[in-house]
Amino acid sequence: MNTNNKMIVIGISTGLALATWLILIFLADISYVFPPIERFFQLMGGTSGGYIQFFCYAAFFYGMIEIRKMHSSVSKEFEGFDLNLLPDEDQLVLTPQEVAEVKLSIIGMEKRGFTFRISDFIKKACTQYRNDQSISETLQVLDVQIENNKEELEGNLSMVRYLIGAIMSLGFIGTLIGLSSAIGNAHLAKTDEGMPMLTSYLNVAFDTTMVSLILGLILNFFYHSFIEDIDKFYAKSKTYIVDNLISRIYVA
Repeated sequence: MNTNNKMIVIGISTGLALATWLILIFLADISYVFPPIERFFQLMGGTSGGYIQFFCYAAFFYGMIEIRKMHSSVSKEFEGFDLNLLPDEDQLVLTPQEVAEVKLSIIGMEKRGFTFRISDFIKKACTQYRNDQSISETLQVLDVQIENNKEELEGNLSMVRYLIGAIMSLGFIGTLIGLSSAIGNAHLAKTDEGMPMLTSYLNVAFDTTMVSLILGLILNFFYHSFIEDIDKFYAKSKTYIVDNLISRIYVA
């Protein structure tokens, strides 16, 4: 992702977090007649001091936008399996010349604007077989190509992994701020006016932890769901190429 795209995502996630914060404040204000509901909105950050929750929401939305964008890209890659790039008839074998024709057909398809990861894997497998006429070497190169491509794609998720940890850390920071404020003002516990203040500090301590845990769990769920989709795509890619190309090559 280039710098401009990053700034756009940061702007969108910050705007969504700010809108969420303001909405929570508004909902907390209008629900004062129902203390349990008011308390819930305050817990989620619906107070003027809910800036820790604001940062948690910003990190959460950024991570969700990133996952959503990459998930759409991977979902589109599955469409490549519907193009019948390789023959799937039973008992069919391929000669070296037919392997070369498979590569040429894929090159022609790419010139028409149809580019998929699976087509690139097939093309490279055909090229490797043409170079050394070795099925074992072709399979080995395919394994390397798929593994490198998968690692590159998963590397793009490094920021999401960082944000999952950052959300948890922000909750912990909020807990420390709330507890340290409560401890620093412990002498106010002897006064009637001081008790609500101490309670508010403790609320900050535990509310930020609660919000960060909830958001972290949600983001972590979508992150691992996406990792599962990646694993399925590359496993299907290898199976498709091995079953319909490499295992069909006939060497006289």
